[in-house]
Amino acid sequence: MKRFILIIFSAALLGCSGGGEKPQTATDTTSKQDFTAFDVQKDFVDNGFTYFTKNLILCVGDSSESNAMAIGWGAIGNYLGHDRPAVTVYVAPARYTYEFMERHKRFTVMEFDDPRVWQYMGKYSGRDGDKAAALGLHVAYTEHGTPYYTEAKTVIECETMTAWHQSAKDFRNDTPKQWYDGFEAGIHTVYIGEVIGAWKK
Repeated sequence: MKRFILIIFSAALLGCSGGGEKPQTATDTTSKQDFTAFDVQKDFVDNGFTYFTKNLILCVGDSSESNAMAIGWGAIGNYLGHDRPAVTVYVAPARYTYEFMERHKRFTVMEFDDPRVWQYMGKYSGRDGDKAAALGLHVAYTEHGTPYYTEAKTVIECETMTAWHQSAKDFRNDTPKQWYDGFEAGIHTVYIGEVIGAWKK
């Protein structure tokens, strides 16, 4: 398996190219062998404008607690330096996952081939039961202790750098004003995470 080295340029510039160790599996000892580390800045081939229309799952927590949800919005690129790849995700305050995003500093974004995972994760809340167990997914952890599912085809691990709790006064045109009108889950918080690892099958 190809490994990538995390290079620290300086205190102000941390170059993280999405490599590192293979995810460490907690409950599955065979599926992890399917994952290979890759450099998101060199080997990520998906269209950034359509990537978040795929069957993506956001998972956050640690070995003591975790929760996951379906996501349909997001962004990929860089933040605070061209050698700092970043993923942006949005979580509404009424979502159970929001509590985990506020308590934990790392999260994973995963892609699945099976659309039923995304559909189930988007329909049910973790407050009402273990969604991963209901789907038969196996929880595993990266070397940093970030949860992911071994059934995913792609795993991108991020460490949150900043969170922006949007409010209506931040809206600059009518699109967000109209979209959030009557949206009971609240205005989404924006989380920008530095990519610290990436793996694919």
